[in-house]
Amino acid sequence: MSFPESAIDDRLVTDVEREAFEVLPLLARAGDAQRSRYAIKLADIMGNPSEFQQYVTGGPAERLARIDRLLRNFSENVELLVHKTWVEKSEEKPKERLIEDLAAFVRDFRDGSVGPAFRRFIALAHAIAGLLFGQQSRAEDFLAYCFRIDPKFGLFFWFVGEMERQAKELSPSEELMTTEALIGIFVVSCF
Repeated sequence: MSFPESAIDDRLVTDVEREAFEVLPLLARAGDAQRSRYAIKLADIMGNPSEFQQYVTGGPAERLARIDRLLRNFSENVELLVHKTWVEKSEEKPKERLIEDLAAFVRDFRDGSVGPAFRRFIALAHAIAGLLFGQQSRAEDFLAYCFRIDPKFGLFFWFVGEMERQAKELSPSEELMTTEALIGIFVVSCF
């Protein structure tokens, strides 16, 4: 996991935001006892500080209810973004597909279909980038572009890239995939 060149400039990324590049590898290697601690730290850096903890602590019934509310919020935010984003008539099909993929992701996540939900989240994040930035989202310098817009935005798309790399190279555990998808849902809900 390398520190993106685009984030090296001190004016773009704070020291706290830089910690994300150190915390994610720790999260990926953490056992069950430490995973929540690193997840909270990473989510605090990328999203609204002190809010993620509620999704990984407390009793199982409480966590499930909170996660369900988070999923609804995430889904509503993405749908609002999709419907409010101007697109050409020719782009209506991808927009419809994104809404369908969103529903499938939420269903998979709720049903505990971790692998499919993880992959769908990555695809959703790429589709959202495409919706927001068009062709630029497929450019080689897209990550640098995101960091220039907003470091948290850059961190989110860097995180998605790392999730994708893990899915291809590392065969992450279901627990790690669930945790990382939950962090991603949380971060999108914070935008």
